[in-house]
Amino acid sequence: MISRSFWIVALLFVIALPTLLILSLPIFSPQEHETLKVTGGKRLPDFTLLDQYNRSFSLSTVKGRPVILFFGYTNCPDICPLAMRKIADSLKSLGGKADEFAVIFITVDPARDTPPILAKWVSQYYPGAIALTGELEELGRVWRLYGVARVEDYESAEKAGEFYYVSHSAVIYVADRDHVLQYILTPEMSVEDFRECLERIS
Repeated sequence: MISRSFWIVALLFVIALPTLLILSLPIFSPQEHETLKVTGGKRLPDFTLLDQYNRSFSLSTVKGRPVILFFGYTNCPDICPLAMRKIADSLKSLGGKADEFAVIFITVDPARDTPPILAKWVSQYYPGAIALTGELEELGRVWRLYGVARVEDYESAEKAGEFYYVSHSAVIYVADRDHVLQYILTPEMSVEDFRECLERIS
């Protein structure tokens, strides 16, 4: 019988495949605890967006710091809050090393996720997080770079009614100090698994 871990790793591969292809990552291998360890990774593509304080932010701004990068939206009912809690709890368990990481949350719902909304939302989970939004065209470019969402799907969802859900991948990218992708995590993983991966990075 094929194990549960095999199916989870296979699902992670399908979800992460667009990003892996975009970043031209030649080798990736399943590790213990349902994690994808990326080998021979490329640097995360740089971008410039607007943070929760209405300031311009580029990935290169946090050069020299390991990065935890996640895409989502504040009206997400389950996966996004879960991911942020896991990120926050795993960092807290690292003690003083937590401050070395740049935690970056990029919205896939710019119409509702204004800078003030983003500031309030991330402060509930990890006050040190950098929350980013921008014009749809700018965000669309970043979504395509990371293979997480499509502008067409977002526009269709927004037109659906007063309240809507936004389709997006739920993987969490962890990169080293050179911003080379090292791990692909999921919100379903335990805090202990998150922490183990972050410890290897820091």
